[in-house]
Amino acid sequence: MKVLLYGYGLMGKKVAHQLREKDEFDLIGVVSYEFDEKAPEAMYSNLTEVQDCADVIIDFSHPNNLDDILAYAKKNKTKVVFATTGFSKEQLDKIEEASKEIAIFQSYNTSFGIQMVTKILRQVAKEFYDNGYDIEILEKHHNQKIDAPSGTAKLLYEVMEDEIQGTTPVYDRSSLHEKRKKEEIGIQALRGGTIFGEHEIMFAGLDEIIEIKHTALSKDVFVQGALAAAKALQDKEVGLFTLKTLY
Repeated sequence: MKVLLYGYGLMGKKVAHQLREKDEFDLIGVVSYEFDEKAPEAMYSNLTEVQDCADVIIDFSHPNNLDDILAYAKKNKTKVVFATTGFSKEQLDKIEEASKEIAIFQSYNTSFGIQMVTKILRQVAKEFYDNGYDIEILEKHHNQKIDAPSGTAKLLYEVMEDEIQGTTPVYDRSSLHEKRKKEEIGIQALRGGTIFGEHEIMFAGLDEIIEIKHTALSKDVFVQGALAAAKALQDKEVGLFTLKTLY
């Protein structure tokens, strides 16, 4: 499987290392607006420079590169794994539109553990809610993360929103001078230190609390997930896939 890697920062380098180690992948080039070290493969500043045709693009870069990626992918019928965070609503709409022509996986968290958490939530969230439990999401990340709440926290909310009709996300209660409403699901963000990523869903009922928690102990879990997504796209021609739909 011929791969173009977009982004050569910390995560991109980890992805490149894993791609080089696996026989089923052929890393044919790395794309980045700047390089702080030389890559063994062909190096490009954007995809317009690439003459070869890749089977898949794995993107760990920045939302600003979306148009460049989609233009190349649609022209060459290349599949795309978007593991970049911070896309705007307009950009997500572009991704959805492009998925009518090519196969795309888009997720803010590619780890297997989060995939399993979403499966658990689909099974239990509505039953907790129907039995009077309040639901809150808490996410923690390192102090360099720009967006808040995390894309993964939003994903976890969306999974429960699909199962429970009429829920409302609440991101900040400081301006609310009223008691909590049943249909609210709180989403809170903490930033500090070097936390790779923690996501906790709390179901608070009468005199008891149940918590589901995922903790990433290294960034390698996201690398493995991105490679697994690339392989899973091999037999997909078109469509937009997420952790909820690809596996």
